[in-house]
Amino acid sequence: SRRSEIAKSFSTEISVVPPSRLLVLLGQALKWQQYQGVLPPGSQFDIFKGTTATKPDEYDEYPTRNTHSIKFGKKTHAECAAFSPNGQYLVSGSLDGFVEVWDHETGKLRKDLKYQANDELMMHEDAVLSLAWSKDSELLATGDQSGKIKVWKLKTGQCVRKFEKAHSQGITCLCFSRDSTQICSASY
Repeated sequence: SRRSEIAKSFSTEISVVPPSRLLVLLGQALKWQQYQGVLPPGSQFDIFKGTTATKPDEYDEYPTRNTHSIKFGKKTHAECAAFSPNGQYLVSGSLDGFVEVWDHETGKLRKDLKYQANDELMMHEDAVLSLAWSKDSELLATGDQSGKIKVWKLKTGQCVRKFEKAHSQGITCLCFSRDSTQICSASY
């Protein structure tokens, strides 16, 4: 038949890909989409429907009460604070230049971080006005009143990068790019 003749003529031009190779390529494509933020991490993807598996409707819980208050000294106060994306850390930047990691369950400084246990805190020379987390919760960027930006490795408390004069005045906001290779900053 004509159909088998056409199939035979194409068979020399087309190579057959083993099914396992196709699955590997699909898996790599899904990982790339998760890395780019197109698919949420850990989501299940249905290849046949072309969609992610839907979860039953979830209801968000909103804060309903104050569980703890963090006390600062009489001559200082927090200028900014933020939870890490993974929810493990609460960091504040204060008027006296300290960048401190808190246990949000107890309202006390985290002493499981060696540098904080040894009173070797992350700090600026001026008031810390803004901070931002990297997506993986590994890096923290802080901006101060004099226009300086510092990038910290949170687990060690080490300053891995300084931008001495990022702006001529205070840094009012910071934001990491999706892949954490760039920082966007603003000032007044």
